[in-house]
Amino acid sequence: MIKTSLRLAVLAALAAQPLVGSAFSPEDHMAWIKANQEAQPQFVDGDTITYDKADLVRPFIPAEQQETVLFEGMDMKIKDAGDVSPTDSYKAATEKFAGQATIAADGAIENYTSGRPFDPATFTPGSEEDGWKWVWNWMYRWQSAGLKVNEVHWVWVREGGEHSGHDIMTADGGQYKQYYTGGGNFERVLAGPYQRVLMSGRADLPDTNYRMNNGEGFAKNTNFREYTGFTSPFDIAGTAFLILRYDDPRKPDDSWAYIPSLRRVRRISVEVKSDSLLGTDHTLEDFYGFNGRPLEHKWQYVGTARILAVARSRTRDTIYYGPNGWAPLDDWALRTMDVVQMFPQRTGHPYSTKFIYSDRESGESFYANAFDKAGELWKVWQIQKVWTEDPHFKESPVIKQDPTPEGTRMLAFQSINVIDLQNKRGTLVPCRGNSFPTVELSDVKKTHDVNYLTEGR
Repeated sequence: MIKTSLRLAVLAALAAQPLVGSAFSPEDHMAWIKANQEAQPQFVDGDTITYDKADLVRPFIPAEQQETVLFEGMDMKIKDAGDVSPTDSYKAATEKFAGQATIAADGAIENYTSGRPFDPATFTPGSEEDGWKWVWNWMYRWQSAGLKVNEVHWVWVREGGEHSGHDIMTADGGQYKQYYTGGGNFERVLAGPYQRVLMSGRADLPDTNYRMNNGEGFAKNTNFREYTGFTSPFDIAGTAFLILRYDDPRKPDDSWAYIPSLRRVRRISVEVKSDSLLGTDHTLEDFYGFNGRPLEHKWQYVGTARILAVARSRTRDTIYYGPNGWAPLDDWALRTMDVVQMFPQRTGHPYSTKFIYSDRESGESFYANAFDKAGELWKVWQIQKVWTEDPHFKESPVIKQDPTPEGTRMLAFQSINVIDLQNKRGTLVPCRGNSFPTVELSDVKKTHDVNYLTEGR
């Protein structure tokens, strides 16, 4: 049972303190949102928030996230993100097809072509229908041709200790050392490439019915294909996952994994996508904030919240700092976000509920939190973005990237860090060499086909 004093602490609007651990419930999170919805910032663009001023930003950082980013020695620069709206082609598609998409009785989207299907300004807090509209807006947010990352690190960080002696600090001439500052004990680092290729709903392809290859051949009936690979350490090198998402929202994904020790490709079930990914604190379903099939869950729109987030990073790649090395050292912008609550419907799903925050302007996610089957706070996510149009995005200092066309206008996925508050461990997932390249169907056939997995690449 939650103590009365704890609940009262949540309801104290501007004095809300970071509340973490099993005593923090979904009701507490809802109470925090309600208590701080009308808070007015007492900081301005250009301010630097240090720990003695931390109370100024508590109303704009979810309570369960505060312990990670507010600490002695913190250095939080307030910097407005400016105009980070999607490209003109996405705006044009949104306007052209406005009012056409609908929600079926089972929550599936129907009559969708391209652009943002629903106007979030019309959403009502507490509405299940608007929860469904939120998730379809999320699925069809502007993503250009899809994200490609030439090197993803998956860093297991245990609370306490330090990591100066870990191999990653000296690897490749020590080029990564600059990014992993602060404390925390590094237990293991995985690495490998990632690429998602969008095939339908493509606002940048109006001349081919908003589909890659006019929706024919390899792209037929396909929303996206997604490849996640691992090249190190040696015991998992060659492991790879491929997910095929269909246009039909009622059709289950086709998903496969290549297991090097078996030298075989195996189909993976829906359960696997919500399991720990190779021992990390992430799941395949947690990518981006949410990467599952909407119809496997129920959704409820919670409302809006004004939240500080790393929306337009001042650096090409995330720099981590803090007592446990879990916090991004960067510029923080105050953003208006839409909040939704997810309720998994599969009996074996590890979460009882999850909250996801998406930026009203860009549609991208910046925060999420999940509760275990007993309703106790379990994991929190922070997601950092870098703007594709900024000069420092054009060239990664450590990992070569593919070219991103000018005018792509994406808040590019820079990193995601998830913290398991019950087990005092985090997984940092910085993405280096990330881009939104022009993609040819012939190339996708070579890299995103199940036969490619059998080669163990």
